[in-house]
Amino acid sequence: MPFQTPEQVMQDILSGKSMWMARGRRAFRNLPTDPHCKLCAVPFGGIGGAILGRVGFARFAGNPAICSSCIKGLNRVGVYGAELPVSLLFADIRGSTGIGERMLPAEFRQYLDRFYKIASHAILHNDGLVDKFVGDEAIGLFFQGVSGTEHSRAAVRAARALLEEVAKADATAGGPIPVGAAVHTGDAYVGSTGSDGVVNDFTALGDVVNTTARLASMAQAGELLVSAEAAGAAELETERANPRTVEVRGRSEPLSVHSFRSTAPGK
Repeated sequence: MPFQTPEQVMQDILSGKSMWMARGRRAFRNLPTDPHCKLCAVPFGGIGGAILGRVGFARFAGNPAICSSCIKGLNRVGVYGAELPVSLLFADIRGSTGIGERMLPAEFRQYLDRFYKIASHAILHNDGLVDKFVGDEAIGLFFQGVSGTEHSRAAVRAARALLEEVAKADATAGGPIPVGAAVHTGDAYVGSTGSDGVVNDFTALGDVVNTTARLASMAQAGELLVSAEAAGAAELETERANPRTVEVRGRSEPLSVHSFRSTAPGK
């Protein structure tokens, strides 16, 4: 096996090409019970999860979608991250300032927690990683090493699932949550948020991140904006979508997007 630099090792891990990671996935992916580590496929549930958790494969506290063993392995590589194709999902609560003004602080916290729970479930159950929650915004990260080659399609599935759930009458005690979302695909630097080369989480950096955030801010409640890049990569049927060209702040050229609406009951 030819020598690989730490940068090449990290690139292979995050792009799903790592041989030792592939061996681990083959060994673990058929063991019950869901959920599994997004990188090595070790089970977190059932008897297998209980046993393996005692020998270093428990959920990592910083990101429960990944096991502690994978995090330790990445730290041994000693590289922050790598540049690779990703898909991003951003989802924002529309009018959150006004909603917060009409609630007691504790009530608004419960409201946000409910949104976070719905968003987290939609992202994790569609093979993504929860990048972060920031105020009234949820961010999902999808790339080949975690989501497979069809990471754009996974991001769109997650966005649709999220919008379906928040639009339901029982989404919160007060009713639906008005959320707009966007999905975009492109190259990003995927790496750790830790310092001094310590991997404790993943995040993405680059134009694709900023663009997805801008698109999400344009989406109306119940609307999903999918960039032409993401729609093409996901092979979406766009005949019934509403095509638009939007000006994105900070970009020199306008961006083509497709608009989809939630089909949840009551919408």
